[in-house]
Amino acid sequence: MNQMFNSRAVSAFRPLQHKERLTLMEGLLISPDNFVDHLRRYAAATILKITYGHEVHSVDDHFIHLAERAATLTIQSGSPAATLVDFFPALRHIPTWAPFSDFKKDALETRKAVEAMMAVPYELVKNEMKTGVAVPSYTSALLESNTNPLDGSVLPEDEEDIKGSAGTLYAAAEDTTVAYLHTFVLAMLLHPAVLKKAQAEMDQVVGNRRLPTLEDRDSLPYFDCVLKEVLRSILQDCPDSDQFYPERYLVDDDSLPDPRNIIFGFGRRICPGRFLADSSVFLTLAAIAACFDISPACDSEGTPVLPKAEYMESFVRHPKPFTCSIKPRSERVLTLVKETKLEFQGT
Repeated sequence: MNQMFNSRAVSAFRPLQHKERLTLMEGLLISPDNFVDHLRRYAAATILKITYGHEVHSVDDHFIHLAERAATLTIQSGSPAATLVDFFPALRHIPTWAPFSDFKKDALETRKAVEAMMAVPYELVKNEMKTGVAVPSYTSALLESNTNPLDGSVLPEDEEDIKGSAGTLYAAAEDTTVAYLHTFVLAMLLHPAVLKKAQAEMDQVVGNRRLPTLEDRDSLPYFDCVLKEVLRSILQDCPDSDQFYPERYLVDDDSLPDPRNIIFGFGRRICPGRFLADSSVFLTLAAIAACFDISPACDSEGTPVLPKAEYMESFVRHPKPFTCSIKPRSERVLTLVKETKLEFQGT
C-alpha cells in the first residue's frame, strides 16, 4: 500500500483528481443547494476509482450506500462500555431470541453490512478480471501480484487481506474527506472575512484564467493556514478551540502542532493514503475558494439564516445539516470550467 500511495506515486492520480474536481465544480454551478451530495460523490468517486476501478456518476451509487450503511450501523451499535455485554461478558452466549439480546442482533446486522461493504466491490473486480474487462486498480494489482501463475488461485488468507485493506482504504478515505470538505464550507460560511482574505490571496497568485494547482501551494501561505484551521476545528486540539483563527499558524509556535500530523497518525500506523488525501483536499478546496462565494441562505422572508457550528456523532466529526448559498464569483467561472474541461478532454 505504501508503494502505491507514497509522495511520488500519487502523482499518477493527478488526472483523476482534476477530472473529479471539475465534475464537482459543475455540480456546484448547476445545483448548489445539493452541495453535500456533490461533496460526497466527489470523495467517493476518487477513492473508488483508485481502489476498485469503479466509476461513480451519482451519490446514489450502490457502493456509496454500502459504505454509509456500514458506518451508520457501526456507530449505532455503540461505543465500548455502551451495552450490557461489556459489563457481563457471559451475555454473549445468549441466543438472539432471548431478552436483552438486542446488542447481539445489532452486532450481527452490523457485521453483515461491513462484510458487504468489503465483499461486493471486491467480487466485482475479481469477476471483471476473469472476463478481461477489469480497470487497473489497487485491488486488481494486489490480486495479480498474489495469483499463483500455475493455477490462477489466490490463497484464502491473501484474499482476506486484500479485501480488508481495500475496504478499509475506501471507507476511511471517503468519510474523512467528506468531513473535511463539509467543515470547510461551514467554516467559510461562518467566517466570511477569512474566505475573502483567502480569495484575495488566490486572485493575486492564481488569477482568474486558470484553476489552482499543487504548484501554487507554497505561494498560498494564508490559504494553507485556513486548511490547517479547518482540521483543527474538527480535532478541537488547542486552546481557544472555538475560535476560528487561521493566523495562529502564520507564526512559529512549537506548542501548536500541525493538525495534519495528528489526523494522519504516527509511526508505523501513519495513514498510507495521506499524500493522496492531502493533495485531493487542497486541489478541491482551493478551487472552491477561488471560484465561489459562500454566504447564508435566506428564509421565506428573505432574511439571511446563519447556522450554528454543530456536529454529529461519527467516526469523524461531520457538521450537522445546514443550508447556504454557493454562487460563482463571476461569469468567468462558468467559462473557466468549460475551458478547463475541454483542455482535459483533449489530453
